[in-house]
Amino acid sequence: MKLGMDRDATKHRRWQNTFLAGAIVFGLAALTDAAGTIYALTAPGYVFEDGEFAVELTVFVLAVALVAGCVALGRRHDRRRAALRAEHEHWLPAPAEHTDQGQVDLDVETARLRQSVLRSVGFVLVWLAVLAGVVAGFAAMSASADHLLQTGVRVTGKVLGVHKYSRGDDVIFVGYMAAYGDYRSAEIVWDSGRQYTEGQQITVVYDKADPRRVRTLDETNDDRTWTWVLVVGIAAGASGLVLSVIAAVNWQRRYRAVLATGWRTASVTVVPDYPVRQGRHMPDIEVEYRDDTRITLRAATSSHGSVPLKDQPNRRAWIGGTDRDMVVLFPHGRWRKPSYAVPAYALNLRTGSTKTAAAPAPEDPAKTALVKQKFRRFVIALSGWYAVVLVAAVVLVTQNLLWPMFFVVLLGSLAPLPLTQVYFSRVRTALEEK
Repeated sequence: MKLGMDRDATKHRRWQNTFLAGAIVFGLAALTDAAGTIYALTAPGYVFEDGEFAVELTVFVLAVALVAGCVALGRRHDRRRAALRAEHEHWLPAPAEHTDQGQVDLDVETARLRQSVLRSVGFVLVWLAVLAGVVAGFAAMSASADHLLQTGVRVTGKVLGVHKYSRGDDVIFVGYMAAYGDYRSAEIVWDSGRQYTEGQQITVVYDKADPRRVRTLDETNDDRTWTWVLVVGIAAGASGLVLSVIAAVNWQRRYRAVLATGWRTASVTVVPDYPVRQGRHMPDIEVEYRDDTRITLRAATSSHGSVPLKDQPNRRAWIGGTDRDMVVLFPHGRWRKPSYAVPAYALNLRTGSTKTAAAPAPEDPAKTALVKQKFRRFVIALSGWYAVVLVAAVVLVTQNLLWPMFFVVLLGSLAPLPLTQVYFSRVRTALEEK
């Protein structure tokens, strides 16, 4: 019965993580699409292409619907997990009349878990601000290019050279005559898809106050340094936002779980994944309670790492929470005197002293071959997905649908996160059944 409950708990928490990641990805996509649409509606001179507004509205409604669906399914699995978490003895022994607190105030430490929630929420706001700054940066670049097109001096220039690079931006070199017979040449980023030939006549638009600032009728020639800075900002902001939201939700769950269960004194040993093998994982934490029962936890991905604590086996600590939402509280960290909370989740249910907890499984050549085969298929499928996203982005750029292109690239880059969770959950289930 314990084995069945263990598998049910693992199944429900995996699906919860999948739906949480899906809600974050689709929510971020909805926010991005809404920001692009609002900018297009408010930007002076912006004209929607045929059907562009309908496409953006459809995408927004679809993304919001997917967010609502992920939230509803996540709550459904949360209710199922609640039935398993209600029985604390599967993960914690009965509370003792006197808990060995030492110099640690466990009530205060429980309240401090709430600070981790607030800190993660603060990071969410920071990354939202970063993404807002990126959107504002792209809007400013677009407005600057449009302003130069409207107010700049137009002269007839000549294409001096066309250069395509395997890495970096393709460029064209143009020569033009500025004011007072000042002949100049400039390198212009070539991203419109229009074809150029050396010697071709071309209209060049330059800023009278700064003739070095130049563009053509088709090439906006945005500053490449700032463009890359904004692209990096998108990648950092999107990934940081996703991780911060997940951290905030998980810390809130751990806080509520510890608040419900309290703390139990135990002896713990941190066991890193050394030597590193295929399928590397976070450190395991072997726990032995005062009633001689055992359980194996695994440290969750967090800035509160447990590897530096591996040098002191069988050290005293306190365990709180249940199932996926557990916390190991050490009296102090490696370099800090205050107590140190490490997030963790249970690998098995609590067992008696006559059983070993979470003994490492021996290597199985058949399972290893199966994992390698499925991983190769997954890499091929993922490569195909990103190829489709790249082709779609190129098509949208050639049609001058920049905001839909931005949305497609963002959603296409983040969508594999929940799909990866589903895929590897099924792989783990197949390995367990085999």
